[in-house]
Formats: sequence, C-alpha cells, structure tokens
Amino acid sequence: MTIWISTAARLERNRLSPAQRQGCKLVVRTVAGETGVRYCDFFAPSRMRLHTAGARQLAMYLCHVLLGMTMTQVGQFFGRDRTTVAYACAQVEDMRDDGGDYDCRLVRLEERIEEAMRHPCALEVVTSEVTHAGI
Repeated sequence: MTIWISTAARLERNRLSPAQRQGCKLVVRTVAGETGVRYCDFFAPSRMRLHTAGARQLAMYLCHVLLGMTMTQVGQFFGRDRTTVAYACAQVEDMRDDGGDYDCRLVRLEERIEEAMRHPCALEVVTSEVTHAGI
C-alpha cells in the first residue's frame, strides 16, 4: 500500500518557525560581517560573484549544521532548492577537510554565532570588531 503525502502537508512539515528564521538571520548577519558581503546579496536570485556565492554557501552550511535545519528548510530561507544547499554544504566540508586556515576561521565563526545565540546583544559587539578576514 502506497501513502502519498500531499504537497500542502510537505510544505507544512518544512515550514520555518520564527525561531528558525531568527537563527538564520543571525547567521547571515554574522557571515555578512565576516566576509564583507551585503546582507541583501545572500538572497539575490543570481549566483553573483564568486566571493558572494562562497559567503552564501558558508551561511547555508552554518544554518544546516548549527541550527539543525533540514536542507529543504535552509533552501526555503535562502530561496534556493535543497540540492543547492547540499552542494553548498559539500563545498564547505571539502574546504574544511583541506585543512589550513579556513577550518580555524570557520571554528571561530561558529563560536561567535553560538555565543550570539546565547546572548543576542553579543552579535553587535562581534560584528563591530570584525576585520573582514575573508572566509
């Protein structure tokens, strides 16, 4: 016996909660401050420049990993397909596996975001001290 899940049921199941939206916004603001990419460029319909695309991939990865969101949910937030999110996560993981400075900077960025989630006012201090290290 086959059970079909309606499109409406699937959309409802993957709907973003206000807390998830807030978490995603925090991640994007933090990555924007770290990379120097404008907040609105994370949601542009086109790929944009390589630097912007890389920052968007990083933000998608962090939303998936730090916030525990499904790739479908992350895609909904960014206006992208879940396969785009999967590709972004794979790209970031590959960069981390290559070792070097990228992984160290990413760990520091994850710590900043986790701190900002615990103490929302901490993000204001963190983004004002960012040196645009170019993750």
